[in-house]
Amino acid sequence: MYLSQVKSNGKQYIYLCVYVGTQEYSTRKEKRVYSFGETKKALIKMKRWKRKFNEFPNELLNLGCGMENLEEWIRTIETGITKTGRIFKTNVKRAVF
Repeated sequence: MYLSQVKSNGKQYIYLCVYVGTQEYSTRKEKRVYSFGETKKALIKMKRWKRKFNEFPNELLNLGCGMENLEEWIRTIETGITKTGRIFKTNVKRAVF
């Protein structure tokens, strides 16, 4: 699983995706399994979940995600670099909440 971003109407949205290879009737090789929403709001939500992990969505728990994943997602959004070194440019600057 990995984070993906989509820009639409001047806003940037963050999704959790899984690689599925080729799909029938589609050229996309990924499937979006969770939408975090607009980037700035997504980061705020993630930081809240880190403080109050009991509010972490069941959908993500059912996908096998946990605190380690959450911390990595926050780091990726704040630094603009994934754990594999891929560029993940966002419109969010590191901030303390």
